[in-house]
Amino acid sequence: MSNNELNWKIGGEAGYGIMTVGEIFSKAFIKGGYYVVAHTEYPSLIRGGHNTFQVRIAAQQIRAPTQPVDVLVALNAETITLDLDDLVPGGLLLYDAANSDVAPARKDITLCDVPLAQLIADLHLPKVAINMAAMGASVGLIGFELSVLNAAIEDAFGGKGEKIVEQNVGAAKAGYDYVTRTYPEPYKGGLTPVEGLPRMTLTGNDAICMGAFKAGMKFIAIYPMTPTHTIMTYMAAHAREYGVMMIQPEDEIAGINLAVGASFAGARSMVATSGGGFSLMVEGLGLAAATENPLVVVEGQRPGPSTGLATRTAQGDLRFCLHASQGDFFRVVLAPGDPAECFYETFRAFNLADVLQTPVLVLTDKHLATSFFAAEPFATEGLRVDRGLLLAEGEVPPDFKRYETTPSGVSTRTVPGLPGGIFNANSDEHDELGYFSEDAPMVATQVDKRCRKYFTAATLVHGIKFHGNPGADTVLVGWGSTKGAILDAMDLLRANDGVDLGFLQVVFMSPFPSQLVKERLEGGSRVILIENNRGAQLGSLIKEHAQIRPDHTILRYDGRAFFADELYTRIKEVL
Repeated sequence: MSNNELNWKIGGEAGYGIMTVGEIFSKAFIKGGYYVVAHTEYPSLIRGGHNTFQVRIAAQQIRAPTQPVDVLVALNAETITLDLDDLVPGGLLLYDAANSDVAPARKDITLCDVPLAQLIADLHLPKVAINMAAMGASVGLIGFELSVLNAAIEDAFGGKGEKIVEQNVGAAKAGYDYVTRTYPEPYKGGLTPVEGLPRMTLTGNDAICMGAFKAGMKFIAIYPMTPTHTIMTYMAAHAREYGVMMIQPEDEIAGINLAVGASFAGARSMVATSGGGFSLMVEGLGLAAATENPLVVVEGQRPGPSTGLATRTAQGDLRFCLHASQGDFFRVVLAPGDPAECFYETFRAFNLADVLQTPVLVLTDKHLATSFFAAEPFATEGLRVDRGLLLAEGEVPPDFKRYETTPSGVSTRTVPGLPGGIFNANSDEHDELGYFSEDAPMVATQVDKRCRKYFTAATLVHGIKFHGNPGADTVLVGWGSTKGAILDAMDLLRANDGVDLGFLQVVFMSPFPSQLVKERLEGGSRVILIENNRGAQLGSLIKEHAQIRPDHTILRYDGRAFFADELYTRIKEVL
């Protein structure tokens, strides 16, 4: 642990509230003025297994997790067996020796034996409350303020009644009091609250939901599937407040067809799923394209194929999303890299879907979707909802043609019941009125019309972001959730080695920003591509669209996200 920085990890069996504890611990330090990146790991099992939650805390801005950890909290013996090697030399193990049959084997760490089970028994609380006692003990060992932790506990349990809050605060206090009596010196000098701006604690999925609500979404159909399942729970908790109809359909096929129907009726609509669920949705995606109905699809990637690793992370669905469903039609595919981008790009996705009358895919992954981050409040003053060429009553021309051929590829549209706005929403190939047609010139005309939306979209989006030194000799290239690890690795390279790099972040995969990418990567710069997949899928797009091949590739495809320190080392190896 450096000054004002800490890496904390808690582990235990499923059912002991590891996720809840991790979220509360994260919120406590954000309340205390710190930046936080927190991620959870749990096995791809229906029930049971070993769960961990790791929280990186720092006074300066951080964006990605690192290894190893300074403090390991073991709620069971399995954590000691599986995670003890994650501790730094001189690190601290907090455990209950009386309830563990595994003796810590390392001699280079500090052991902190806390009778968690006995503390909870003395309070006549259920055994699961050892998680709160362990969290209070951690705060005491770190030298943090119990009052800030109590505030985070009250936020988490306030809706469950005063008694539940008192029990959890009492359990945390028991752990805190024990360690401050028994181990009075804070670990490595302590980590006290600092002055900081107000920040939110949220996941990428939380931010996507917030962006959808801000965009005026009125319908969502979602069948729960990791890692987008928390979009469903967030929506369920807030849908009534925002006037949104949320449906859990019988499967993903029904879900996307319901969303297409809601869009046809005029509601801004969304579905959310993972790669497996999206595989079932692709025919419905084609229906939205053929009928030119706006639709937003959130696709949360995880390793595959098939069931793969249901609770791990990957970036292997990029090519699939670009080409999902059959036939010639245009798909917008964008990939946010952090919670702020999840919010703003989701908002933009709804506008693009309406303006272009086509499906828009928001591509995330398990790491970005479910990890917790500290984020500044979103600036929303300039956000404007754009419904595109959606006609209102009195605006329908007498010769209304729903699929009229236009230079932009986009026609005016109506909603059911609008006088004069009757048309056929036909999934077969059709003419300008929507009537079935096999006439060769008309077929080609409609295909061209839909594909012209690609070029229209290219005028509406920038497609890339550039971070760091614009004149750098070496440029890192990445997309999606690799953003945080890349930026933190760049900070380490600058601080430790005096190396100042650039980072080209590709946000839009379709329309692909070919010329912008080419301009940034041409001219002799060394290019290092960083992706969470085996096939370097972004690299193949850059070669296809910009005729540039990376000089080096750094890939990870074991179901885990990049750690900032790991990426720092791997970049140094190729510099």
